[in-house]
Amino acid sequence: MQRRKFLQTSSLFAAGVLSARFNAIAGPFAPGELGPRIPVDKKIDPEWIKSLYKRGFVTKYLQSRNELQYIGMPVGGINAGTVYLGGDGRLWLWDIFNANQNGIDPKEIDWPTELHVGKKVRSQDGSAYVAPAKDIRPLDQGFAFKITHQGGTVVKRMLAADWDDIVFEATYPMAKITYLDKQLPVQIVAEIFSPFIPLDELNSGLPATIYSFNIKNNSAAPVQVQITGWIENKTGIRSAGKDEERINTAAVKQRTAAVLCSIESKTDPDKLAAQPDYGTLGVAALHKNSFAIAAVDTDNNQALFVPATINKVTSSIDKKLVGAVCSTLNMSLNQTQKADFIFAWHFANLTLAAIPDAGQFYNTLFKNAAEVTAYIQKNFTKLAGETRLWKETFYESTLPYWFLERTFLNIGCLATTTSHRMESGRYYAWEGVGCCEGTCTHVWQYAQASGRIFPHMEKDIRERVDLGLSLQKDGSMWYRCEAHKVPAVDGQAGTILRFYREHQMSTDNTFLQQNWRKIKTTIQYLMTLDKNTDGMEDTPLMNTLDAEWDGEIAWIVGLCIAAVKAGEMMAVEMQDDGFAKRCANYVTAGKKNMEDKLFNGEYFIHRPDEVKGRKNLGSYNTCHIDQVYGQSWAFQAGIGRVLDKEKTMRALKSLWKYNFTPDVGPYLKDKVKWRPYALPGEGGMIMNTNPKNEPNAYGENVSWQIGYFHECMSGFEHQVAAHMMAEGMTDEALVLTRTIHDRYHAAKRNPFNEIECSDHYARAMASYGTFITACGFEYHGPKGYIKFAPKISPDNFKAPFTSAAGWGTYEQQQNTTGITARLHVKYGSLQLQTISLETNAKANKITVLLGAKNISCQFDQRDNQITITLASRNVINKSQQLIIKIV
Repeated sequence: MQRRKFLQTSSLFAAGVLSARFNAIAGPFAPGELGPRIPVDKKIDPEWIKSLYKRGFVTKYLQSRNELQYIGMPVGGINAGTVYLGGDGRLWLWDIFNANQNGIDPKEIDWPTELHVGKKVRSQDGSAYVAPAKDIRPLDQGFAFKITHQGGTVVKRMLAADWDDIVFEATYPMAKITYLDKQLPVQIVAEIFSPFIPLDELNSGLPATIYSFNIKNNSAAPVQVQITGWIENKTGIRSAGKDEERINTAAVKQRTAAVLCSIESKTDPDKLAAQPDYGTLGVAALHKNSFAIAAVDTDNNQALFVPATINKVTSSIDKKLVGAVCSTLNMSLNQTQKADFIFAWHFANLTLAAIPDAGQFYNTLFKNAAEVTAYIQKNFTKLAGETRLWKETFYESTLPYWFLERTFLNIGCLATTTSHRMESGRYYAWEGVGCCEGTCTHVWQYAQASGRIFPHMEKDIRERVDLGLSLQKDGSMWYRCEAHKVPAVDGQAGTILRFYREHQMSTDNTFLQQNWRKIKTTIQYLMTLDKNTDGMEDTPLMNTLDAEWDGEIAWIVGLCIAAVKAGEMMAVEMQDDGFAKRCANYVTAGKKNMEDKLFNGEYFIHRPDEVKGRKNLGSYNTCHIDQVYGQSWAFQAGIGRVLDKEKTMRALKSLWKYNFTPDVGPYLKDKVKWRPYALPGEGGMIMNTNPKNEPNAYGENVSWQIGYFHECMSGFEHQVAAHMMAEGMTDEALVLTRTIHDRYHAAKRNPFNEIECSDHYARAMASYGTFITACGFEYHGPKGYIKFAPKISPDNFKAPFTSAAGWGTYEQQQNTTGITARLHVKYGSLQLQTISLETNAKANKITVLLGAKNISCQFDQRDNQITITLASRNVINKSQQLIIKIV
């Protein structure tokens, strides 16, 4: 089929007509203006750009607009499998049975042109982008509501067809769904989540999903509402046969009604117990007026609300067995009542071929799903309260709602089978769901979210893997741990930068002190890759584009410079003066030579090897998306400037000029081997373009990896957006981020699944870096240092922050005469001695208050930056505020 005909007839492209909304704010373009050469003038409506800055409202996806069918928000604990929350409120996908599948929906789709491998779009090529998954329901789960009012009764199910409308609010990690029916005397609102508490990876890793219903009586008469939730027993979903029986056991105790779903073998229990899908499921109602049903016919509305007399039911594998719990709420006029439900799972037999570790970590905490629900019931107030507190803290901001959503939701990767924690305690991850093994350093080093939200998890990976089993005597680190025992140059550099970030996200120097000797060897190794000692790495090693490039490559050179600069700063803190000086010399030479030799007047390039020339694949004199990535990373780690500002800005402007397009379709028309991560009609930033229109721009003997150059991979795009935000290119940063946001609009595909090489791709967590730079946030826990320099609405700004031991809200109001800033700790504690702020007002007097206590301080103002040093380190505890007034 011709490409045009294929795309027009594909189901996605038909749905993707919504992408024309972007064209409505860009253009119009003359015939041929959008073509193989990306238009210099993007013709973006200035009013649309202004709208991107507005606070706006939470994103609401509506059934009436056909926006619910693809929604799949991860609502299981981190490292506990994948359970999706659908737009109608039901759970689906259920990748909790240790299938180790590649992609959320392993499938291949015919494609009209050659991709990386043949003419089929695989999971790792973006099949869920082209044809989004929906309605994958290996087991039956749902809710029904029986409403009795003034002698009449109506039953409604959690199904789209049963309601006038359903409204889904996309506030990860806690979604809010409102069920609307103008005939009902009640309003039904559900909050669905798994406990998610920044800095607490244990309680954020529970294999469970919570439903919290709020039911309000809007009538003038009493109303009774019964809510029944159910789950089908599909234990042994793949392995069970005629010799196995499924068992549902119902119980009511401690104000909890529950059903445990299990499986037993009549002939070989040991063999069954060793299967990957051996385990338990559970459902529980946490309301005092509740009962459990061991077996129920979900097709019978009446049966869903009638207590059962049999508490244990055994069924053969070929028969459907469903357990349910029901809560009864009796409400008077205008009264609101709550009812909480838990769905839990426990399938401990995880094995991954690439590593010797086995078993699910949650098996060290719980032995079955009943223990999971019991733990949540016992600690419900804390778990639900702190999750809700984080949601409120994160979204109660002056930043635009859409921006907060897009930059944060990718941390949902951790709550999918992209990410695992083994029973040994080891964290292990793919690049995307079931694809590309080994917690790959050259991908995961882009993922800024996990290091800021769960720093203990990242420190464990640094020590256990990067500085443990992957570290070699020469200081190199395997970039895929046991799976591929070689280093990758960008992975090595990025991991050194992560060492520094993890040190900063600590309360003291322990992490750095304990690991410095090993960290130092990794930096020494990186510097040995500069064979001619000019500060520019020139040793061919694997990089994230899956090839070894010869020559001096700007994006790798710059990343190494940033890494060695981080090494210098760590050496200074460790009082390793000789090594600090050696690092400083490398950085000075590298910076000078990169700026002199790898800048072509518009952008930074790849200088060919003197002997090999352009024989092999490379980016050469083209405009590459990561060309100043080292500077971007430096801003994330509070390192400051490592590359010349003017040249860096010109490079970023060149990326905007030559790589960003409102519609990728015309550009892709004559390109080959690209994977469909952006389709015609959608905008994006192309990985690598050839502005000079040179022949053999990517080398003389190009290989399959050339397809990468023509793609829009959101992780790289987020990295550029973060850098643009840090450099003051705020319009461009917002447009690029919004373009990704629109590509993942729920009318077209799952907004919670940014796809690269398979689903829920780890690199997409670079999006949190854009949030970090929008806040102008820097933090160094051991030094007691924090900085804010908002890029959006600095005169009236409010946003969340996380630190080593606490999180909360920062806000500031400023005018020409001064600034008032507040740090409000909502969780844990924050130790501070130095605060850096930006203001255009001249500071004459500064007052610092911790509660009602006046804190002595000194300050230094240089240009628009004010550094405030407290007389001693102060601890701001939960619910306390530090207030700074500058006049």
